[in-house]
Amino acid sequence: MVLELDDRYETIMIESKVREGVFHKVVKDLETGRAVSCSCKCWSKGNKTCVGMRSVGFDN
Repeated sequence: MVLELDDRYETIMIESKVREGVFHKVVKDLETGRAVSCSCKCWSKGNKTCVGMRSVGFDN
């Protein structure tokens, strides 16, 4: 499922591999094709990339 934010970003829903029924909402930059943020605790609390972000691609 893809939700449009504006012309530059899109949100991609990626199912968690650890918790069934839980989804990561990964925000992807359309210009670079890389993930810029995620709704999960790893990113929002610790600023660490999650599996969902790494599956899309992430620049350090």
